[in-house]
Amino acid sequence: MLDQKDKMHPSDMRNLIIFAIVSIILWTSFEIFVLEPKRQLVQQRQQVEKILAEQDAKDGGAARIAREPKPRTEVLSETSRITFKNEEVKGTINLTGGRIDDLSLKNYFDTLEKKNNVIILTPRNTDRSRFMDIGWVGKDKSVVLPDSETKWSVSGAGELSPENPITLRWSNGQGLTFERIYSLDEHYLFTIEQNVINNTGKDIELHPYSLITQTGIPKGYQGQWIMHEGLTGFVGNELLQSSYSNLEDEKKIEKTADQGWAGITDKYWLTGFMPPQGQMAKYRYVYAPDLRDKSKSKYQVDYTGAAVTIQAGQSAGATSHMFAGAKEVLLLDEYQEKLQVPNLNLAVDFGWFWFMTQPFFYILHWLHQMIGNMGIAIILLTILIRSLVFPLTNTSYRSFAKMKKVSPQIMELREQYGDDKQKLQQAIVELYSREGVNPMAGCLPILIQIPIFFSLYKVFFVTIEMRHAPFFGWIQDLSAPDPTSVFNLFGLLPYDVPDILMIGVWPCLMLLGTLLQKKLNPPPQDKLQRDMMNIFPFFIAFIMSGFASGLVIYWTFSAYIGVIQQMIIMKSLDVPIYLFDKSAAEKRLDEQLNKGPDVHPLAEMAEEDVEDAMFGEHEDAETKEITPPKPKKSKKKK
Repeated sequence: MLDQKDKMHPSDMRNLIIFAIVSIILWTSFEIFVLEPKRQLVQQRQQVEKILAEQDAKDGGAARIAREPKPRTEVLSETSRITFKNEEVKGTINLTGGRIDDLSLKNYFDTLEKKNNVIILTPRNTDRSRFMDIGWVGKDKSVVLPDSETKWSVSGAGELSPENPITLRWSNGQGLTFERIYSLDEHYLFTIEQNVINNTGKDIELHPYSLITQTGIPKGYQGQWIMHEGLTGFVGNELLQSSYSNLEDEKKIEKTADQGWAGITDKYWLTGFMPPQGQMAKYRYVYAPDLRDKSKSKYQVDYTGAAVTIQAGQSAGATSHMFAGAKEVLLLDEYQEKLQVPNLNLAVDFGWFWFMTQPFFYILHWLHQMIGNMGIAIILLTILIRSLVFPLTNTSYRSFAKMKKVSPQIMELREQYGDDKQKLQQAIVELYSREGVNPMAGCLPILIQIPIFFSLYKVFFVTIEMRHAPFFGWIQDLSAPDPTSVFNLFGLLPYDVPDILMIGVWPCLMLLGTLLQKKLNPPPQDKLQRDMMNIFPFFIAFIMSGFASGLVIYWTFSAYIGVIQQMIIMKSLDVPIYLFDKSAAEKRLDEQLNKGPDVHPLAEMAEEDVEDAMFGEHEDAETKEITPPKPKKSKKKK
């Protein structure tokens, strides 16, 4: 019989049970959430390594060798090709597979030096390849269809041009003959008519397809939030966009509709296809990861059209349009109307304020066409915008002018009510109401400028018409920042400065205009706000120095036009205008206070202190800050 002392205490038994339960929970959680994911990763890695090893063994190492990109010229010389060209593009079609995989733009260059043409399409096995392909797919696997290794023969002679379509033919040896008729217009549009001649003795059902395949992410990819780059299209009634990173997460995006277009877009270039409208088709965005090297993963956009039945002894086909070129807005509008393709111009990302961005672009483009200089067109657009918004900004400028005009009365109120801030505030509100002054009206120009500024920024940033557009002098690309810097005296000193210090001539001119506007506006009553406003023009000039020079030119002229408008309004209201002459300002203030300049208490103050006395709040004695001396009471009766 056990001694009572050897028995476990009930509380110890409870603690032991709790410890056991907690231990089991912790171990199970560790097994599920830590060990199991690691085990799965190891298994996946082993599976990938096994697949790669089997592939290398099967190909005798050739697959790994083929993975290394080759020079573009070498790949182009490996196969038979047929050339094409017009006034805008030049390139070749690969007769092995019938792909359009070589296309350059004749009128666009990588840099301002105009040495290398922009390349849109480049063949497989090159660095960052991108090509367009079309063909047929069918459910009957016994029917041999053309693929990437098919050797096409050319019917006719010469190169593909707007005046000379080219026909490719191939027979599968089973009674089917495939034809592709390539046509090229004066710009960037290929029209490809596919025909199938059926001599098999039975009906054949096939589906047409078009695809665009890209290896890796383009070299010029910027990945900025201001615009979309990646897979894009308008399918059905939906703008279907997917960035590269988003597609990597989703792997595949599908949508079926009876109208639309799709493609891959860069900042200025588009490669896309436009299937026959009014026929049901499946659109897909597909990501195929590379197991060894993510940079060699593939991004593909394709469509599969409705079934086409080729009856025995008959022929049938399908027509598709493919675009590869610059995203010229007016040209996209033209194709949209001509081909009845919905919203093709959305390939240009005009953003949320499209209802302002598009009109600004059309006006700017029209001015450029009329004048021939995009910089002058920007200046004229600035004058037009300032004229259109003047009825709104006029209210703000008049309010600013009235605030300056009533400043002596505000000084008298401050002297009268002293530290009684409640009565002082009430008296100032009554004064504002009596004189028709609205201090909040100053926010109106800023609120108006925000959507205008953002819309113009989109125009200058995303439209190809602004790219490499010259102005005068050192501004040879209005879509790029001003290339000069104040820190080497705009190129006079023989050394380069870091990009962050590239504050050029136009940002400095903009700074001067902003400072002039600040001089004409009444300073804020709060001292902290005044200090911030003193820094604000310099901060804006620094930020804007990295923006497109075309946008800085707009902002600069807008500032000077605003100064002129504000000075005219101030003069009409008999408000003193001073920018650099402090003595004239003090004299004017003395006259309004009916005092002589010799006894005026503000005569010895700095200009900023004068503004503090006129508009600033007096601090309480407890703050231990020195307040400006109070002017003597006016002799006028109140």
